[in-house]
Amino acid sequence: MNKYEIKRNNKYRLIAQKLIKERDDLETLRNSHCKIAYLSSQQEKKTGNGTKLVCGECKKVNDNMQWICPYDFMIVIYEPNIINFTEEQKRILVWHELKHIGFKPDTVEEEYYIVPHDYEDFKEIIDEYGLEWNDTAERREIGDNYAERRQSE
Repeated sequence: MNKYEIKRNNKYRLIAQKLIKERDDLETLRNSHCKIAYLSSQQEKKTGNGTKLVCGECKKVNDNMQWICPYDFMIVIYEPNIINFTEEQKRILVWHELKHIGFKPDTVEEEYYIVPHDYEDFKEIIDEYGLEWNDTAERREIGDNYAERRQSE
């Protein structure tokens, strides 16, 4: 498999469908005609400055690209970056990415946009799971080792 290969992922689609059906904070998605592609990538992705791993991202499909990509949004999960996630952490990640989908309800045609990271918009996740919901035992161990090395210097 090509390390940059991106494929549709039915597992994430099913997780998202269940979340959209059950969660009140996703009601606008439940009642909309928004089309979302759920994808997984074998590529490791980091932030622009390379300091943090990107676990997933939600991208709005540009209007002039919808003729070739019949979706409003694409949610991409970067598999190498979540290899040690539990199923619950994967569910939270999909929920987090779904919360990036914004909807203007008072328009003639449904209009969508990307919701930026904002404490208030993602408050439910923080309240329910804390700021470090995506932490894994391996990341904690690396962090602990780093802290110990810094103290001994």
